[in-house]
Amino acid sequence: MRILIAEDNLVMAHVLQFNLERAGFDVHAAGDGALALEAAMEDSFDIVITDYQMPRMNGAELVQQLRTYPEYRDTPVVMCSAKGYEINSEQLTLELGITEVVYKPFSPAHIVELITALTATLEPAGV
Repeated sequence: MRILIAEDNLVMAHVLQFNLERAGFDVHAAGDGALALEAAMEDSFDIVITDYQMPRMNGAELVQQLRTYPEYRDTPVVMCSAKGYEINSEQLTLELGITEVVYKPFSPAHIVELITALTATLEPAGV
């Protein structure tokens, strides 16, 4: 399974990538939403993990753009945010089809468990 991470915090991106790769996933990390969108257009991903607040293109804008492409219309998206009191997770779920909102700080093990559970019901991208 291929995972796309959009995270502008380099340390957080590396921690997520390391833990997901250790769990057997193929992971591509992008430093912001615009770079993640470019990666998604060049390759196929089964799940997207995105930070909410990033430069150039935030996580909501990224997901909004991805949803315009048929291959990403139903792709599970996990949104991570340090803005627990400032974002409306219900609204994001309804409007953008966000699968799960996870608030920082979180355990990398929790993310691996969540992604493992999500991938159990998916066929790999490109199949």
